[in-house]
Amino acid sequence: MGLLGKRDVVSPQQVHRVHMANDVLWLTGEMETLGNPHNYINQDGLNFIRVSNSHVTPWAFTGLPASHAPLMIMTRERTQLIVFPDPASMEQFRPPMRTDTLIINLSLVVVRGKVPFLSEAQVHNFLDFWKGIFFPVMDASLYFLTDGPADLPTESPLVYINRNLIQSYLSG
Repeated sequence: MGLLGKRDVVSPQQVHRVHMANDVLWLTGEMETLGNPHNYINQDGLNFIRVSNSHVTPWAFTGLPASHAPLMIMTRERTQLIVFPDPASMEQFRPPMRTDTLIINLSLVVVRGKVPFLSEAQVHNFLDFWKGIFFPVMDASLYFLTDGPADLPTESPLVYINRNLIQSYLSG
């Protein structure tokens, strides 16, 4: 019981370390979420993602220097991938019962890993069964198509891919 004699209410507000990429930059920082971060990134009406204490690294082809920003706003629809690197964030992820290995091509990275196959989904229509802009890729290997000044991860237990920015995919 709290000071007022009422039960203490746990805030749904959480902070998670995050890596994000779009066509222009690689970003590392802290994303504030309302509840589970794996659900938050797919909530309806979320057009922009706020990332605090950001380290911003432009891709090599931009010629811009890396910088720090107290707050960076990322357009969700243009974000290619999201990674929650900390174990505490991973604890909130519920793995799907059925997966299949795919190779997914984006403009800056090729990702190979296990994707969820919900219900009666097959390789050709698995995204028809997934609700939300981002879908998870588990046990992911990442092959970046450009060198950047940041130390980019080559593997991750979980990567979220923007379904609208996929250029192609195949069974892998």
